[in-house]
This record gives sequence, structure tokens and C-alpha cells, in this order.
Amino acid sequence: MHPEIKAALNKANQEHPVPDPVTLRSAEKLLQYIDDINLERTGKFTPTPSKSLFVVWNVEDWEFHMECIRNGSVLYTFSQGGIEKASGSYPVDEFIPQLEHYLLIGVA
Repeated sequence: MHPEIKAALNKANQEHPVPDPVTLRSAEKLLQYIDDINLERTGKFTPTPSKSLFVVWNVEDWEFHMECIRNGSVLYTFSQGGIEKASGSYPVDEFIPQLEHYLLIGVA
């Protein structure tokens, strides 16, 4: 298990319960991708009251809000300069190409 996920689980409590295994697997896949592209991360996953894991990540003037939820999907909102550019929900394996597209725009 990724150290960041272990740290998030250590933060879990009665108000922010431990996410289920599907959510943890999605977060693990997302973190593997982020680690593989080797961009600095400004945010860490935190548990939410709905048993999901949420992170905000800033890359240049882009802000990526991502929440791994119980059905294996990622809810997301991508903003540039405070203006929403994309939002939605995809299974993690379909979400990663969406994230990659916007990261390429942000770092190009």
C-alpha cells in the first residue's frame, strides 16, 4: 500500500471513516500514475465523511480536485486560473487519460 494512503488511513476516525477496498485501490492506481510522471504534488489524500479519499493538486495555474469514491470512480473538477475547465466522474482507469490530457496542457 502506498505510504500516502497509509497516512490517510491513520487520519481516519469516526467522522471520517476508513474507505472501502475499492476506494483504496482507485487511490492506489491514481497515486501510481502521479508518481510515475514525477510531478511535484502539493496535496495529500485525506479521508472524507463519505468514506472516500480526496486530494487537491496544483500544477502551475491548474488546480485538480479529485475524489476516489466507493464505486471505483474518481469525481473531479479541473480549474485553470480559477475557471472550471472540466468536471465529471469516470472509473479510475478511464479517468487517468483525462488527467493526463489536462496535465499536458498545464505543463506545456
